[in-house]
Amino acid sequence: MESRPRLQDVAVRAGVSLTTASHAFSGRRPVSARTKAAVFKAAFDLGFVADARAEHHSVGLLLRPPEAVPGFASGTASFAALSGAVMVALLGAGFSVSSFLTLDDIGDQVGRLDAFVLLHPNRQDEVLRALVRRGIPTVSYDPDPGEGAFPWWVGPDYAASTQSMLRHLSDRGARRPALIVGSTPNMYMTSIAGLYLQEMRRQGLAPLIRELDPESARAGGRAAAESLLKLREPPDAILTSSGVFAVGAIEAVQTAGGQVPTDLLVACMMDGSVAELSRVPVTAMRLDVHASADHVTALLKRRLRGEPPPPLRHRLELELVERASTFREGAPGLSGRRSRGA
Repeated sequence: MESRPRLQDVAVRAGVSLTTASHAFSGRRPVSARTKAAVFKAAFDLGFVADARAEHHSVGLLLRPPEAVPGFASGTASFAALSGAVMVALLGAGFSVSSFLTLDDIGDQVGRLDAFVLLHPNRQDEVLRALVRRGIPTVSYDPDPGEGAFPWWVGPDYAASTQSMLRHLSDRGARRPALIVGSTPNMYMTSIAGLYLQEMRRQGLAPLIRELDPESARAGGRAAAESLLKLREPPDAILTSSGVFAVGAIEAVQTAGGQVPTDLLVACMMDGSVAELSRVPVTAMRLDVHASADHVTALLKRRLRGEPPPPLRHRLELELVERASTFREGAPGLSGRRSRGA
């Protein structure tokens, strides 16, 4: 087994003395910004961790969906809730935490970080690959859909949850459901689209799917729904990947003179305040962000202790919360207003 890089290796790569490299990390003696940057870059390139056995670690929290920050500005709150819960859980476990979107955003801090947590990595995520290649302790929330060999992740079973939601829509009378889904190539979007297409094939139905730039937000959801409603055989239900898409879809139905849920059912795959507080409250799958954050933190601790990945991965549950957008009096299906979705 290849040994971990030493501080001496970092010093050689950075072209400085061992003492200077040590001071760059400890801060006990002044080191110029240029030298410090060279030391930290060398540390990252080599995958150097100052002390893997230390009780106190500095963690980089990487928010991988490109729409993470713009989405919050447009009203999406589900990702903000998850990232906030993970950060608080890490802080509560004694980690120092800094958040970033890409490795380029880290700059001179890269050498100070002992481990990384990635939220929703993209397909064949270049950041995850860079960290794995350097052997830096890393865990992720959701797997990379294009990298099945990385075992250090935890996340929900989105396929089972999508199946549960489609079953709910069917129980409420939907016979021709459509899907409006974001184009970000992560496990969340990929699983929703994949399961939807699978179910449409199984039922012998033509899929009605619109893939949107997640940053298009409510306007994108509205435009996509408008295009679906103009079809010769329009859908009788619309499932979306976000609350803002769902709200846009409801606006499209109402503008066309229809009513939700009387004329068309609307639901989304990730709950949040946008869905809950919509003029027509939207049925959604709810994630327990606190439980999710605890599992991410426990997984990171396990990795830093040098233990192997868990033999059995814990799959997080999503809870189906039915609201007015799919609730039809007397419809068959759920006996209550909530159901476990995975």
